[in-house]
Amino acid sequence: MTELRGIAWDHPRGYAPLIALSEMFAEVHADVKIKWDVRSLKEFGDMPIEDLIERYDLITIDHPYMGQAHANQLLVNLKMHLSSDELKLHAKDSVGPGFKSYFFKDRLYALPIDAAALVAAYRPDLFVERQLTLPKTWDELRGFYNQVPKGLYVAWALCPTDLWCSFLTLCAQRGGRDFIRDFKVDEKTGITAIEELKHHLEYLHPDSINWNPIQILDRMSREDEIIYSPFLFGYSNYAREGYAPNLLRFSNSPGNPRNDISTILGGVGLAVSENCRAVKEAVKFVRYVADPENQGGAYIRHAGQPGSLRAWKSDQSNRLCNNFFRDTLEALEKAYVRPQHPGWNSFQEQGAGLLHKGLIINEPSDTVIRRLNELYRSTLQYHE
Repeated sequence: MTELRGIAWDHPRGYAPLIALSEMFAEVHADVKIKWDVRSLKEFGDMPIEDLIERYDLITIDHPYMGQAHANQLLVNLKMHLSSDELKLHAKDSVGPGFKSYFFKDRLYALPIDAAALVAAYRPDLFVERQLTLPKTWDELRGFYNQVPKGLYVAWALCPTDLWCSFLTLCAQRGGRDFIRDFKVDEKTGITAIEELKHHLEYLHPDSINWNPIQILDRMSREDEIIYSPFLFGYSNYAREGYAPNLLRFSNSPGNPRNDISTILGGVGLAVSENCRAVKEAVKFVRYVADPENQGGAYIRHAGQPGSLRAWKSDQSNRLCNNFFRDTLEALEKAYVRPQHPGWNSFQEQGAGLLHKGLIINEPSDTVIRRLNELYRSTLQYHE
């Protein structure tokens, strides 16, 4: 009997489909047993995979870790285990840049099993009652605050990790995909983004500065208080009938009509630890989970948010999730992909805290950017 251990993240979207597919896999491969543990959403985004490869064979991972994984030889190069036809299939079936985001220096360190980007969430019933229209641009979002009835709020996921994602989104929408060059955030672009965040903070639910997407979506779907959130990672679970007391709908976030960049890319890849003693079986399971048939079948039926384009375009998927996938696909297709070089994740975690503190104390925006770029340059020691 081969026993594999996997680490997922602590939300039904993160662990439920993997547990279900592990049971299905075991029915076909009776000699393989897979056990799953979970980690928090913050740990998923911040915990170094060096802390995981000794204990786990299968690791759910965020694409910015690819450079670190490559530099420290932490993960199996899946390109060596997949046929050219399989690689072409996954490239064609990728939701936006998801598949490409798990490559580093022509090595493939994970297959996308979950796709996400920052999107907007709203209460359709409250929008209809108040005859409100979804804002599509930054100017429209500024005007939207004046239309929100008293007693209702707009909320924004601005805990350090999610503030960081919104900051990068604003920078990309303002300065283009190359606003980061030579380990430096363009100062003008960064200052403009921080000033924009400061402006919006004045109109948001006061707890926004501490919330992550799940906290906002839970609150929005259970209480008649938050009517709209312009930037958070989408969770198709909340668009499913019966998941929460009130149904949520999702749309593309407000953007800059002068460019074609939407928001920051999220999602989850499934990787195999370099220390895995049963690589053949582990890779076989990764292929099984990422298979388009399973992605559009058991994976989505068990609360998953697939990484398969076929599943996102499927009528069945969209009926199940009230058009979540059709309504947000554009955000994925035009998403900004974060840097992946070694040291980025350390900078990301520390930079998020620095930015969050600067926003809370209203530190001058040019000072925040200067400190961010000083921190960024310190990651050069990790760069190959």
